[in-house]
Amino acid sequence: MSRKGSIRLSSGHLKGKSVQVLEGLAVRPMRTRVREALFNRLQNQILSARVLDVFAGSGALGIEAISRGARQSILIEKNKDVLEILKANLRKLGVEAQCKIMVKDAYRLRPNPPGSGFDVILLDPPFPDYSGPQSKPWTLATQLASGAWLNAGGLLIMEYPSREEIAAPPPGLEAQEGRRYGDTSLIFWSKAKSSS
Repeated sequence: MSRKGSIRLSSGHLKGKSVQVLEGLAVRPMRTRVREALFNRLQNQILSARVLDVFAGSGALGIEAISRGARQSILIEKNKDVLEILKANLRKLGVEAQCKIMVKDAYRLRPNPPGSGFDVILLDPPFPDYSGPQSKPWTLATQLASGAWLNAGGLLIMEYPSREEIAAPPPGLEAQEGRRYGDTSLIFWSKAKSSS
């Protein structure tokens, strides 16, 4: 049986509160310094945003977004053991009203979201899924970013192994300067604002 660990939220009204994490192969949480750097960069974009946390795991990214002022986080997770911890984290922190769980396989999402799109999409796929620009994580990022999942003016951020060859952003999106943190890196794709 996998053990439970915990990570602390780094900022906002939930700063210092802990989130339980299932230790083992099922979950690989984003490291604290990477998460802090990510949200420091998103500081203005996250306020009142609707956020999608794909491969949510413990929910740390979606919950951190709420802590820093996001309006809503939708958390996608399929692993039953992880879901129990995710639900417990939302209850413990009192953010169930702002964080909704979608029990889905992220790689089987439909082209259009149920409801409106998102201002920020956070993707933290399992590293074993990566195998070049045509692999499942990059295909999913392209699908979410180029379709109705990402609002005009929105931002998609994905964590990936630094050794990985990255995919080009789909038409209508621009790759912003990413950041490397040892063996992991972040890529930022921004969607053009509507001309209307």
